[in-house]
Amino acid sequence: MMKPYIFLLVLALSHFFCYSQVHEKASYSIDSIVRHYMPINMYKTKYKKPFTKKDSLNFMFKDNDTLVLLENYSRPKGISVPYEYKDSTFLHYYKKVAFNHKNDSISKETSMKYWKSDIRLFFSESVPRKAKKDFMDFVESIDIEIDSLKITEVKKVEDSNYTIYYFGDYEYEPRLANNKKSNFYISWRHNKIYRGSIRVDQNTFFSDHLIQYKLRELFFQSLGYFRLVDDFSCESYFSNCYSQNKKISKLDIELLKYHYSYGICKGTTLETFERQHEKAKEILKETGQTMHFVHTTEDDD
Repeated sequence: MMKPYIFLLVLALSHFFCYSQVHEKASYSIDSIVRHYMPINMYKTKYKKPFTKKDSLNFMFKDNDTLVLLENYSRPKGISVPYEYKDSTFLHYYKKVAFNHKNDSISKETSMKYWKSDIRLFFSESVPRKAKKDFMDFVESIDIEIDSLKITEVKKVEDSNYTIYYFGDYEYEPRLANNKKSNFYISWRHNKIYRGSIRVDQNTFFSDHLIQYKLRELFFQSLGYFRLVDDFSCESYFSNCYSQNKKISKLDIELLKYHYSYGICKGTTLETFERQHEKAKEILKETGQTMHFVHTTEDDD
């Protein structure tokens, strides 16, 4: 006869409604029970109520931390996805591009940015038909690789959340109007990007090929407010190096896939990101078990 188990579900709540969970087995001869615990510091922040003597009887101590039993806990609706392991070299590069620190000063409070909603592109009439077609070929090569990132073209500006236009056209994004160079602008809320624009000064380029290069470079960077770095070859879209022959490398795709993977918590600070990876790798090494992230539906605005 199979032994019943008690399961202890340890929750660590990040700031953006992404939960991490680990199932731990203990061989107790009682009916199978699921108990939900939260670190005491998180509990105090979330519930803001004093503990009673009765509450303290349900505390559990683990890894030098006090865990509080959650009574009548109802797990938020969402999708549970196993932690996606990456080696330290990959994570080193990922953190350099995904966490765009201000003024070149590394801060643990810097957050990653990502598109939660589908990207709906609108091209102004100032963008020639061939330029639009060539750009959409590039976009489709990204769209087909990234399951959780959907990019489509729409015909009406009111149906879009991303506008692309040239200098001299209607200023779809007022905050780009005074820019003297081609640039992009994205807006985010709770680190989720919800609107974007590209404005290109077509008169500064000698050919349509160079205009196309600039369009692609700016769009790629706007997919996560990515930081361009010196670590990659000039042809990489993550490279801070000029090249007329940019192409999406295998590493570019892997970094972009990882950014939109549900095997990590999205929109976190660098500090949270590093702490979660440290914990996930520790659990995997010590128990052979994989931590899961629960991406809830509560974070929709």
